[in-house]
Amino acid sequence: MEIQQRDCQNCKAQFEVTEDDLDFYAKLKVPSPTFCPECRMQRRIMWRCERSLYKRDCDLCGRGIISVYSKDKPYKVYCRECFHGDKWNPLDYGQDYDFSRPFFEQFRELQRKVPRQFAFAFQNVNSDYTNGSAFNKNCYLIFVSDHNEDSQYSYSIFYCRNSADLLNSTECELCYECITCRKCYQVSYSEDCSNSQNLAFCRNCVNCQNCVGSVDLKNQQYCILNEQYTKEEYEKKVAEMRLDTREGLEKMRVEAQAFWQKYPVKYIHGQQNVNVVGDYIFNSKSSYRCFDSDMLEDCKYMNHGNSSKFVYDAYVCVDSSEYSLEIIGALGAKNCNFSMWPFSSFECDYIDTCENSGNLFGCVSLHKQQYCILNKQYAKEDYEALRAKILKHMDEMPYVDGKGRTYKYGEFIPTDLCEFGYNETVVQEYFPLTKEEALAAGYKWKDPEEKSYAVTLKPEDIPATITEVKDDVLKETIGCAHQGTCNHGCTTAFRVTPAELQLYQRLGAPLPLLCFNCRHFARLARKNPIELHHRACQCAGSTSSLQAGTSGGGSYNNVASHPHGDGKCPNEFETTYAPDSPRSSSGGAGRKEIVYCEACYQQEVV
Repeated sequence: MEIQQRDCQNCKAQFEVTEDDLDFYAKLKVPSPTFCPECRMQRRIMWRCERSLYKRDCDLCGRGIISVYSKDKPYKVYCRECFHGDKWNPLDYGQDYDFSRPFFEQFRELQRKVPRQFAFAFQNVNSDYTNGSAFNKNCYLIFVSDHNEDSQYSYSIFYCRNSADLLNSTECELCYECITCRKCYQVSYSEDCSNSQNLAFCRNCVNCQNCVGSVDLKNQQYCILNEQYTKEEYEKKVAEMRLDTREGLEKMRVEAQAFWQKYPVKYIHGQQNVNVVGDYIFNSKSSYRCFDSDMLEDCKYMNHGNSSKFVYDAYVCVDSSEYSLEIIGALGAKNCNFSMWPFSSFECDYIDTCENSGNLFGCVSLHKQQYCILNKQYAKEDYEALRAKILKHMDEMPYVDGKGRTYKYGEFIPTDLCEFGYNETVVQEYFPLTKEEALAAGYKWKDPEEKSYAVTLKPEDIPATITEVKDDVLKETIGCAHQGTCNHGCTTAFRVTPAELQLYQRLGAPLPLLCFNCRHFARLARKNPIELHHRACQCAGSTSSLQAGTSGGGSYNNVASHPHGDGKCPNEFETTYAPDSPRSSSGGAGRKEIVYCEACYQQEVV
């Protein structure tokens, strides 16, 4: 396959464009990129404000709303009812195309004039403090999450109930502080577990119950650190651990994570994949560099995708989206390129929050419209002729940003036109910067709004067990243990909701010491970063071995024979487990994993 080497216009690093890439771009009739994949992602997700919420009023009806747009943003913001109501018409804001100015300048003007929806939340009940959410009931501070009930402080969860502090989890009930768990009941402080119940500090346990600190178990119960006990012995041991206390939990966390390191990990977090490169990906095929996704086909450079095919460079792309490029927040988008929140729209370029529309170019907040440019409607033939002229004009008069980067047709919307602060958006989670670094790079920064929090309960004074906590804690303003010194959007203080307190009481979990933002970033630190490394399977026959040039990982004695026999496994792969550097953990300690290919790993799950 032919591979071309290009120099990134932004970071100057080389990146590859393959023959398959060129074929894809040709089908979409778009130019090939001038930014590398990482810089394209950084540029794209800088427009996605997910977890920053503000109180403000609807600019049409005046009622109070919770919005992703702070009051200082230069936008008109409508509540959901007004945005979809009949008291205004987005076509009234249409403007003629001006061939004396770059397209992106005109698009920014339109973005600032046309009203936009307060957030991306649909058909929720009693769940105002959410975003990127739909069909939730009685939920609080959950994001990119659908079909949940009575759940809180979570990100990317689906069909969960009575749970809190989850990340990338599905069909979980009474679960707490879990990452990538599926179909679990009363599971806490665990990762990559499925079809299990009553687990604590477990990793990759399948169809297990009543286990603590265990790893790579299947169809087991009453195990502690993978050691089998009788029911009576197990219950006695667990009682001695005092997992209802903060001290007992911290002791087991350290012990369990050290124990996990003795066992191999599969090179990828995923199942039922064919010809897939990425991580945290399931039920997908022929997709490359895709992460946190499910049911993808022929996709590339995708994060948080679901049920999509033939899509490149996307963040949150779901509901049968296809043949699209450089999009964020796409639902049912078809042939949509360089766009934000194209909902059930088709044949569009450079649209912002348009629904059920087609054949649009540079439009904002349109509903059920066709053949529009800058929100002005045209006859089909006139639209096609003008669109062709605009594409030529974008090449002849490109937009040049403050750093000298050139934006012709085929580039995503320039970051210096984005009104969000770098730290308000999801980009801070993937490409974290300090305020000084962000400003030096030409990005905006949102300083925390002044809040007169009077902390009434210091973190060091929080009781060690939930049984010591009285109902009057609901009136307390609790200080976050980070005290705003981290780079995680620390709120410095937080309060406990009645539903949250009831969940802690039901699970026997102590009150947290950190605000919800700091807890979220601690969970993110437990996940592998979205960086791929070429590695070889570390299975060497009867034991594991270190890769050449590495010094970590330890040694593991295999419990089963492997297809490759007594020799070293020949399989190689792309993985997010770095060979030469420790993966971060919430405890701050460096870690090394023993990484196996899927075939070798499956032999070791007992």
